[in-house]
Amino acid sequence: MKKNVFMIMVLCCVSMMANAEVAKYCMSYADYVADNWKSVDELTEGRTNQVCQLKSDDHCVYFKTGDKASDEILKKQAFAVKYGNQLYVNSRNLRYNDIPLETSKYIQAVPYGDDKLCVMAYKTNGLLALADVGCLASSIFVKDTWVSLGLLGGSVAAGIANKSLSDYACYLIDSNANVKGKTPITRINDQFMENLLSDDAPLLDKYMAIKNKHNRQSAANVLPILMEKGLVAGN
Repeated sequence: MKKNVFMIMVLCCVSMMANAEVAKYCMSYADYVADNWKSVDELTEGRTNQVCQLKSDDHCVYFKTGDKASDEILKKQAFAVKYGNQLYVNSRNLRYNDIPLETSKYIQAVPYGDDKLCVMAYKTNGLLALADVGCLASSIFVKDTWVSLGLLGGSVAAGIANKSLSDYACYLIDSNANVKGKTPITRINDQFMENLLSDDAPLLDKYMAIKNKHNRQSAANVLPILMEKGLVAGN
C-alpha cells in the first residue's frame, strides 16, 4: 500500500514537471534583441523546488518562483519573461511621454518586425489619457483569463474578433532604457499608422475606415493591420 502511494506521488510529480511551462528571462531590451535569455530555474537553483508560476492580476500578470530573492529580480529588474511560447514585458520601467503605465507588472507582447516589440496595455489611466496614451494587446484579459493571441498558440485573427480588444492599445519598444533606467515606448496611434502606411494607401484606408478615434487606435483595429503589413505574426 505504501509503495503504491509512493508511486502515485512520483507520477504526480513527473506529470507536474511535464506540464510546467519553461520560463526564461532577460534583463534588458538589448538582451532581447541579442536573444540572450536565462533560465529561471538557474536563477532559483538550490533555493526552491517550486517551478516558476504565472499569476494573473487584472489585465496583467506576475511570476512566483517560491524564492523571495528571485521574485524580486523578476519583479523589479528583469525586462521580459518567456513563459512557454508566451512573451511578457515588465511594465515597471516603461514610460510613454515620461508617464508610467497603469500597472507595474507584466503585460503581454509580440515581436514586431526584426527586433522590436509590440506591447499591449489596458487603457484606463487618467494620467495616460492626458498624455494621449492607450493600451497594449498581444493577449487580452477576459473573465479572469488571458486569451491567447499570435505567439500564444492560437490565431490572432480569431481573437481579434473579441470586442474586449477595443479596451487595449498597442505600444512599440525599439530602444534601450535611458540613463534613468526608464524605457521609452511609442504609442501606435493615428500618426504612427499614417507614417507606417504612407506607401500603402489601401491598407491605410482600411485602418482609417473606423470612424471613432478610440476604436480606430485600439488593438482590435491596429493588430490586424500590422499583421497584414507583415510586422506582427498571426500564428
